[in-house]
Amino acid sequence: MITAQDTDILKQILPKIDYTAALVPDAGKDAVRKACETAKQYKFATVCVYPTWTKYASTLMEGTGIGILIAVGFPHGSTNTEGKVSEARQICMDGATEIDMVINIARLIEGDYAYVESDIRRVVETAREYGVGVKTILETGYLSDEQKRTAIEIAIRAGAEYIKTCTGFGPGKASIHDIMLISEVSQGRIKVKASGGVASLEDQWEFIKLGASRVAGRGNIVEQLQQIGVFGAL
Repeated sequence: MITAQDTDILKQILPKIDYTAALVPDAGKDAVRKACETAKQYKFATVCVYPTWTKYASTLMEGTGIGILIAVGFPHGSTNTEGKVSEARQICMDGATEIDMVINIARLIEGDYAYVESDIRRVVETAREYGVGVKTILETGYLSDEQKRTAIEIAIRAGAEYIKTCTGFGPGKASIHDIMLISEVSQGRIKVKASGGVASLEDQWEFIKLGASRVAGRGNIVEQLQQIGVFGAL
């Protein structure tokens, strides 16, 4: 059990959190503002919002050094490539500093690997024009281990910066098995993000120890921090 006395551990967790409390369908300006305030309070890596709130969040977070993480093709990945590219370009212009993009899950499952790779590459190339990196979301709950291995290699070839496990809106969640699988396949060629059903600081710490450079966190993580007496960055 992590406590407030585990400052060395907490100092490694907090700056790796992508804070997703506002990544819910009914999140309006008030929810976005609160998420931004919490991200600033704890100095999380990023605050994550939907594309419609990119400009607003960017204004609220200006000068903080905390990233603005925006989801593309979210949550199902079935948007056509042109739509994803257009969405990516607009949010980059509006102030996004990072993108989380859902791969085309159905195309991967059907074996249309060329499409999946092109889909990722075109978003990566568009984001790169603005100095923005892309995380590719596999949505592992729909995939076999072999399909996950294939998707990892595709994302690496397409130039993605990260592999991310899940959206949190599908059937799967971040697991030790999947983080280990990604690390085994990627061999340091791409960064790893654990996301989807991350229930606690302890979960986050386990994923980080296994090689995750980022971990998702919602309000439950902030509640746990406050319960153990941590009310801001360390």
